[in-house]
Amino acid sequence: MESFREEIARLTKQHFSPARIKEKTTTLAREFERLVKDAPGDTRRVLRRIAEGNLGRLPSLEALGGRFSRNLERLTSAIAFAALVIGGSMLLMTPMGGWHDRLGEAMIVSGLFGMLMTGIRALRRDHGRR
Repeated sequence: MESFREEIARLTKQHFSPARIKEKTTTLAREFERLVKDAPGDTRRVLRRIAEGNLGRLPSLEALGGRFSRNLERLTSAIAFAALVIGGSMLLMTPMGGWHDRLGEAMIVSGLFGMLMTGIRALRRDHGRR
């Protein structure tokens, strides 16, 4: 700490020098003046856009919403096809035989096929977006 004492004193003196304080105060005063002049117009413009429902384009937010929508669609499809597989498995577990077995097998096959198609479609969409 002792070796840096002179350097710290020099930097502190430079940082708090009257010339630097005057420069920063002048810059702050100009920015505050600009804020006072422009703020009412900016506020009116923003309020008008909100009233009209036009906030402008927000591309990153729109892209996030699109990805969320696609992922939600995939999840919904996967749950529906999984329900088909589970329901078909339950029908196959019943000892009734006959049409229950055929329906259960058809549900399982259609559920697995749907899951496969959903996965392929997701891969194709993701590959196309890159």
